[in-house]
Amino acid sequence: MNSRKRNLDKMGESSWRIKVLSSGVFLFLLLVFFRLCQIQIFQHDFYTALAQDQHELFEQIVPDRGSIYIKDDSAEGVYPVAVNMEMFLVYISPSHIQESESGIIAEFLSEQLNIEVSSIYEKMNKADDPYEVISHKVSKDVASEIEKMDFEGVGIVPESVRYYPGGSLASNVIGFVGYSGDEKKGQYGIERYCNEELEGEAGTLELEKDTFGNWISFGTKTLKSAEDGENIILTIDYTVQYLAEQKLKEAVENYEADGGNVIVMDPKTGEILAMAEYPNYDLNKYYEVEDMGVFLNSSISDLYEPGSVQKPITMAIGIDTGKVSPSTTYFDTGLVQIDGWNIQNSDGASNGQQTMVQVLEKSLNTGTIFVEQQVGKKDFYAYLQDFGIDSKTGIELNGETAGNLSNLKVNSDINYATASFGQGISLTPLEMLTAISSFANDGKMMKPYLIDGYMNADGYIRETESVVAKEVVSSRTANLVAAMMVSVVKNGHATAAGVKGYKFAGKTGTAQIPDDEGGYDNDNTIHTFVGFGPMPNPRFSILVKLDSPKNGVFAANTTAGVFSSMSEELVKYYHIAPTEEE
Repeated sequence: MNSRKRNLDKMGESSWRIKVLSSGVFLFLLLVFFRLCQIQIFQHDFYTALAQDQHELFEQIVPDRGSIYIKDDSAEGVYPVAVNMEMFLVYISPSHIQESESGIIAEFLSEQLNIEVSSIYEKMNKADDPYEVISHKVSKDVASEIEKMDFEGVGIVPESVRYYPGGSLASNVIGFVGYSGDEKKGQYGIERYCNEELEGEAGTLELEKDTFGNWISFGTKTLKSAEDGENIILTIDYTVQYLAEQKLKEAVENYEADGGNVIVMDPKTGEILAMAEYPNYDLNKYYEVEDMGVFLNSSISDLYEPGSVQKPITMAIGIDTGKVSPSTTYFDTGLVQIDGWNIQNSDGASNGQQTMVQVLEKSLNTGTIFVEQQVGKKDFYAYLQDFGIDSKTGIELNGETAGNLSNLKVNSDINYATASFGQGISLTPLEMLTAISSFANDGKMMKPYLIDGYMNADGYIRETESVVAKEVVSSRTANLVAAMMVSVVKNGHATAAGVKGYKFAGKTGTAQIPDDEGGYDNDNTIHTFVGFGPMPNPRFSILVKLDSPKNGVFAANTTAGVFSSMSEELVKYYHIAPTEEE
């Protein structure tokens, strides 16, 4: 009886355990069911995104950067100044490197890549990082040696590197590609200004991965191809640029100047044919430059008081307003007193009765003051604004500086008087050339431009059209001033700018440099020559500027000769026949 009771008790205990276990399983399944409902229904979007983050790889596909070309008289018609060259990138995957091989790998890579062993070890120690760059711009030969070793966890991939076939040619116009943080970007010049067009649009590759991080070959794959960057063709002409740089370098050295600029423009279109600066730098070795200021383009960024090259503009204002004509006379005593200041001519001489033509030929300060006083402050200021002296040209480069006429906002007789001969106002070399070039184009001032066109991967070219910035003076005024400037080269201070067999227009300028105390530096000047030709149908206009030359007192002795030498080469290059008897 007792035995039977014990058996019944055991059966009851087992039944109770079974019920408890069944209830537990039921509750567990209910919880799982509830959790699945929550995941699949109520929080579906959240967990889908989480799954994508864990199981899909988004790999950016890098497009080819567009090339930059300048014009050339070769069969191709263009010369490449910025192209892509294939080199290699060496990287490691720290998690895949065996500890037993880490020392051998580090020593080998250090020797091949000329990198400190410690820096390689530092990257190897990042065990959770699947990708660490060891070196960029590795040559094909070195990459092959590393590849032969077949180290696990060491990889080599092709890398597109920017290369500049011309070296320093047009360096201040082209700029370079360098690293901005971890990204390669255009840093100066066209490389920076047109970075978006050159860069193109990156593509994406979406691949599904398994739980171990491996690609699933039959999984979802979505590919968006990259769009390569556009090629850019500049208005710069290889021959003209080379000549400009050569002549400028010679001039800086011969006259012991601190530096200088030569700009060549087509006055009919605004195309920049050359924009030279000295000193310049090798684009392939930009990282060796110690003075960052060398990267800037002073033709568009540096303001200076132009001096007497301003005088043709003052004369044009006088003629266009009808206040003077080329034959108008005044009496030059050699001195003008204004607001307690004595203003003299550069030679200190008194010339007596003088025409406006003679004012430009002899570069008489008293003569341009006479013109400004006839015009009046209001109209004089308005014309200077029309000539763009206080505004940017809009050329396709970053860092352009607008000229400065703020000195004339003070209604001062002395400020307007000195502005008539280019003192107390400032502008960039490009702004000066653009203004003077209007006299070679019937009074139409063209917007200067550097980009001739954009070409995409399909060969389609978007050409740039010339733009008239403003018709600053009438055609009659422009032609009269141009003729007066021809007389300056033929009979005046600028005879050194002449070219045998041709007729050129031009004007010299020897400008004082403002000091920090509100006066002027007595020991340094800036020499400028601006001119165009050959007449009567000007093919090009040129500005030559030298900063603080130590040899040569006036621009007539320095920059005028550079203009002549450049012009003589250009008439040959463009096959322009002589029009004058030698």
